[in-house]
Amino acid sequence: MLTALDGTEHDLCTWLTARLRAGAPPGNRECETGGPLFDFDLDSVRLLGLIGVVDEVFGLELAPDDVYTARTVDGLARRLVDRATTRGRGGPAAS
Repeated sequence: MLTALDGTEHDLCTWLTARLRAGAPPGNRECETGGPLFDFDLDSVRLLGLIGVVDEVFGLELAPDDVYTARTVDGLARRLVDRATTRGRGGPAAS
């Protein structure tokens, strides 16, 4: 269960990492959350899939540029928490 949009980033970071690792090739499944997002072999198809899941699960719109500029899983989690807090969407979310 994901409850990270209450202002913390840890659970969201874990959720994002699990999503990215699940679709990455076997050699890329041990990437670190502080490393580049594209170490997870995040191509354009997987990027759009991630954007769709974030919108579906959290109701937050994410543009490809948001992912490119976030650069890391930690950075993307921070950006999503900030966006959710700004829009008043904190609290539990389904996984």
